[in-house]
Amino acid sequence: MSTGTVMYETITSFQGNLTTEPTEIHPSVRNETMMLTLEELNQIEVHRRLAPMIYLGILIVIGVPGNLTVLFVYLLKFDSSTYRTFIVALALIDLVGSAVCMPFEIIEMNFQYTFYAVGACKFFRFNNTFVALMSIFVLLALSADRYRRVCRPLKPQMSVFMARVLCGVAALLAILFSWPILFLLGTRHVSLPNNVTGYDCSTSDKYKKTFYPLVHAAILFITFVVSIVSLIVIYSLIGRKIFKHVQFRNTFRTTKSSSISSGKTSSTKLPSEGKETVVLVNVNKVTSSTDARKQSNGTESKKPIAKQNENNDGKSKNKITKIAFAICLAFILSYLPHLIITVWTAVKGGFIAPPGPIVSAVLPIVTRSIFLNNIVNPFIYGFLDRRFKKIVLICVCKK
Repeated sequence: MSTGTVMYETITSFQGNLTTEPTEIHPSVRNETMMLTLEELNQIEVHRRLAPMIYLGILIVIGVPGNLTVLFVYLLKFDSSTYRTFIVALALIDLVGSAVCMPFEIIEMNFQYTFYAVGACKFFRFNNTFVALMSIFVLLALSADRYRRVCRPLKPQMSVFMARVLCGVAALLAILFSWPILFLLGTRHVSLPNNVTGYDCSTSDKYKKTFYPLVHAAILFITFVVSIVSLIVIYSLIGRKIFKHVQFRNTFRTTKSSSISSGKTSSTKLPSEGKETVVLVNVNKVTSSTDARKQSNGTESKKPIAKQNENNDGKSKNKITKIAFAICLAFILSYLPHLIITVWTAVKGGFIAPPGPIVSAVLPIVTRSIFLNNIVNPFIYGFLDRRFKKIVLICVCKK
């Protein structure tokens, strides 16, 4: 690419809309740039944004089949539960993000200065914000369910019906916080060299100089920050509870091992149907005359089975909690770059980096880091959920 092209800085606002401002043109190429038409200037910007478009294309190729696989496995192979309800809801959200939001971003970057479709701009920007808000509200509901099951196991637990209701509430809240975009966004006129006017999908000129966009952006920003802090607090409490449980279990095992390793045989008297029952404590096993008679009659004790079921339930609960934590952590990490750039831009009151081809190529990728959240969940299930991984491998091997 020639160094004589016009350089523009790209800033992504909280809603994800792009705004551009012209920068000074090098004197040696001023005459050349003055002859460029709107379509030519737009094509220059398209070439600069080739890397972000390829990046989003890769995410689409990974995200669409990945989330379809999650929907297939969890809907057809897993029993109904609150966990499955939230996972299916997240997969649907991520599928919309991969199949609708990302393609629009590619289309929008192809028409950076020639975006005339006002209705499409409003709808897809609304959809982008709705998907992000819906994701974090569902994650909050999932985290609340995990908290009650781990930290309040004896309290009434969330039902499948309640989980579905919470997903509906999350959708309504996402619509409530997103609907102003349908009015605030539209076609914004952009001043380009040689008195050329471009058309960008951004805050509408009608509201650009009003306080409404700032108020809405502040509300969204506070909502995301409060939600992220809430997720961190919830999983800190869950982690502390699990740590205490592990400590208690290790202490119990240590005490039990110490008492068994003494190698002494002791006897005690226990009431058993009016007779004395002698309990023998040996190095490797604990038996009683009553248990011995039951085993000799072919009757199995139910205690080991109950204990095994309890252990399986505990392992399943810990596995689901790990998966929920990993999903929330992935969301926070994928959203942080976007959040940092938004805050940095607002504090600085201008561009965060000198304009140039590298900025136009790299900054759109960083500001769209939130889309990583739409593709990462299937990989989390594959690594942490053995049953999900096994089902997928069986299906792949059959094909």
